[in-house]
Amino acid sequence: MADSIERVLFREASLMENYTAMDKLKIGILGISAGAGASFFAGCFARYLANTRKHCPAVVELGGSSLFDSYGMDKRFAGRTWFHFYQALSENRSIRGMRNMDEGINWILRAPNEELIRLSFEQKLQLTCHARGDIIFCDLSGDGEPEEQLLLSMDQIIAVIDPMPSKMLSGFRTLSNLKTMEAKKGSVIYVVSKMNKGVNRRQMLDFLKVRNPFFLPMIQPESIYTAEFNCKVPYTIGEVKRALQSPLGDIASALFFS
Repeated sequence: MADSIERVLFREASLMENYTAMDKLKIGILGISAGAGASFFAGCFARYLANTRKHCPAVVELGGSSLFDSYGMDKRFAGRTWFHFYQALSENRSIRGMRNMDEGINWILRAPNEELIRLSFEQKLQLTCHARGDIIFCDLSGDGEPEEQLLLSMDQIIAVIDPMPSKMLSGFRTLSNLKTMEAKKGSVIYVVSKMNKGVNRRQMLDFLKVRNPFFLPMIQPESIYTAEFNCKVPYTIGEVKRALQSPLGDIASALFFS
């Protein structure tokens, strides 16, 4: 690439690179407002599940997020072939059986040269249905409000909420739509991210009016920067893992054992 930053790749130990799953659970992840942390959550939750060695997660970008650069995929796949799913679909080529496995996760992300490609609903379904893995995290963030048809195609929806009042207010329409959709789809899992001492918990819950939300603590910006400069998923940073391991375990239990 012409434009690049010299970063050092610190890779996790090999995790289930050859794992092949039969059944799929498609989980749509979206933030109710811009910057709520849906992509951060998707990557960290995938890393958490890969670490259990019981699952082979996939992360599929269906919105406008850009994890490719965040995680340094050009560094991770140096000397290996990165399959361009979005380009293949735009050219009507088959994606069946293709994958980008690294550290136990199948990464189906937009490469920089695919940023302008817009997929149809049918093509997005192809990505989710053909993704190799048993837990398919579909990142719906960064491209406006996802269409209802796409949300209804998911087995489970996880909504990520930034508790800052201005963010909750800007996401009120999306939140209301999700509550309406619950009548058709079933329960939505609500995750309040960036919890910190400045949040008035009572006022927040009175506004949201959601049942049994989960809470993720605010992660220090230094840890996010450290992760990017080392081409790592934030969950692999020690302090991030210590902060998120327990709440992610609770969310996993709600997904798989409820």
